[in-house]
Amino acid sequence: MTSGEPGPAAGPTGTVFSIERYAVHDGAGIRTMVYLKGCPLRCVWCANPEGQDADAELIRFPERCIACDGCAAVCASGAAGIEPMPEAVCARCGRCAAACPADARKLFGREMTVAAVMEEVLKDRAFYRRSGGGVTLSGGEPAAQPAFAHAVLSACRAHGLDTAIETCGYAAFAQLALLAAECDEVLFDLKHMDSDTHRRLTGVGNELILENVRRLTPMAAVRIRVPVIPGYNDGADHLAALAGFARCLAPVPEIELLPYHNYGSAKYARAGRVYALSDVALPTAEQMHALAAVVQAAGVPCSVG
Repeated sequence: MTSGEPGPAAGPTGTVFSIERYAVHDGAGIRTMVYLKGCPLRCVWCANPEGQDADAELIRFPERCIACDGCAAVCASGAAGIEPMPEAVCARCGRCAAACPADARKLFGREMTVAAVMEEVLKDRAFYRRSGGGVTLSGGEPAAQPAFAHAVLSACRAHGLDTAIETCGYAAFAQLALLAAECDEVLFDLKHMDSDTHRRLTGVGNELILENVRRLTPMAAVRIRVPVIPGYNDGADHLAALAGFARCLAPVPEIELLPYHNYGSAKYARAGRVYALSDVALPTAEQMHALAAVVQAAGVPCSVG
């Protein structure tokens, strides 16, 4: 069964790579984040590279390895005993991760039912109620698994939970609209206003993304979020263009500027990839607030995340 297809009398299933509790940055109050596998973008700064591929992905933690060779003993393809492990040979079955006594290997991505997801998120229902929080679907990209994402959001709303999605916006509008209808808030990421630069940084142009945010803003509570990457999209001209675009939307959404961080850089090495932004400096609080002032001066509400 492929991810997102209905199972027999069980509703759609989806591929989830992480469920994180007590989040406070992706929606109101205390939230549970459900990270779905699969994303159409390949942002060079992506903090969740393990969420890009639609299939399960094996991540290694060499510093934990105790050289017991338990992984090699159970590997059907013969890849586990080779360092660096050849990605093309690995079957991503997860046997080595299950056999490892030191948690030196972990399989990111497991098929889950809506009921299994709800069992996890409802554990913190009391915290949602007290803080005004709820559940946010992120990824990856929730719209990459539209049937499953919609079913999870619908189940959350049936339990009276606040719901949100974080989306890159690169999806068919009908899919985004379907998900937005089940959300109290849509966190809509915009990476760059210039399409050629957007393609260079993410692998795709921004025409569909900008059109989707234009169409979605009148029908949903949209907050535009911009990851600020020094040297890539932190120029005053770019911020002014962003503000001009937002000012033409109805209603004018709030823009939230998210300072670049390199928390995900270690994941690239563990997955056998190269992190392209290792030499990018983190923006200071003063720099971030100066950029927010550019947007605010154009009459658009703006905050620093």
